[in-house]
Amino acid sequence: MSLLNLFKIICLSFFVLTVAAPGANKDFKIYEIESGQVLYELSGGGQLTRETNLTVSGKARLRFKEWGAVALVEERGAVTAAGAIREKQAFRSLVKQEKDTTLHAYYKTEKVLERKSSSKYSVHGEAQIRNLKKTGTMEIAGLSCDVWEGPGIKKCLYEGVPLLLEIRLHGIAYTKKASDVNFDINVSDDKCTVPDFSIEEFGLIRGIGMTKNKRKPKEVIEIFKDILKGNFVVSGMDVNDTNQSSDKTKIEFLNRVGQSMHENQKERLPQLLLSLEKSRECIQRVESLREANECIRELRAIKKEMGEKMPFIYFWNDKEENAHLERMDKEISNLKSRMSCISRAQNITELSACMK
Repeated sequence: MSLLNLFKIICLSFFVLTVAAPGANKDFKIYEIESGQVLYELSGGGQLTRETNLTVSGKARLRFKEWGAVALVEERGAVTAAGAIREKQAFRSLVKQEKDTTLHAYYKTEKVLERKSSSKYSVHGEAQIRNLKKTGTMEIAGLSCDVWEGPGIKKCLYEGVPLLLEIRLHGIAYTKKASDVNFDINVSDDKCTVPDFSIEEFGLIRGIGMTKNKRKPKEVIEIFKDILKGNFVVSGMDVNDTNQSSDKTKIEFLNRVGQSMHENQKERLPQLLLSLEKSRECIQRVESLREANECIRELRAIKKEMGEKMPFIYFWNDKEENAHLERMDKEISNLKSRMSCISRAQNITELSACMK
């Protein structure tokens, strides 16, 4: 082989290597914009049961660079049930996607779960519009985005970047809508970091990384996210194929959405009754304002978990004592009369009827 031909082969090999290397990231190009930040408003709600309504409120932020190969999504807010069932599910989450690796930070347990994707498709931009049809355009945050819709789901994407994610199913709505958008900005590495929590590998094999907390029903906000991803199933039926006019399907859907609240309430209501009885017995014995407030400390904490704000006691005399005892007697009697029904309730619909 001549030196000239050898030189050509070396040059060609170098060219192939230098061109192919950037192409390796092509599989992870989720957006058609190199970098940016989007701020969102979270809202929604609806009638969970005849006696209970849901309200969703919160904020979110998306930061990304390298065409979305590196992205950080932060969300914070609350889902509140009011009416027969009273509960507040506060949520705070952070998810970092870096090519085929997902890091999900859980603030309640102060852990980060790491998962490797088994498929490049799962991190590709086209996954956002799987099973959806383009129906037009709309303007959000001053930008014209493409609308993609499926049964109960609407998404509006600008160059692949979500400006609107919306669910409307069986009287329940959830909206994540962009309020401020900045593209082609400098997103430094320190803006895409996760909290300094301990990291646990999720693994690709089912069961790896599973904990007791993992087996609990998902909270309402997590179910909304699953619906938007197309991962939500009720009684073997994909929600995207559900006939929304079916009363049976509607009840199944709402019971699935409220499953975490149902289990929380089944655990907390007996605790509430016990705490009421203990607080009443305690208040009957004390003589000072400080002691009276100490009597209701545990009760106030339980009610706060259930979305009810119980005030401190600000005055203490015989008249105030009798008034507090009378209110507690009524609450204890009312709750005791419902405990049999509560223990039998199999879902949020039945439990809500018990508490009306």
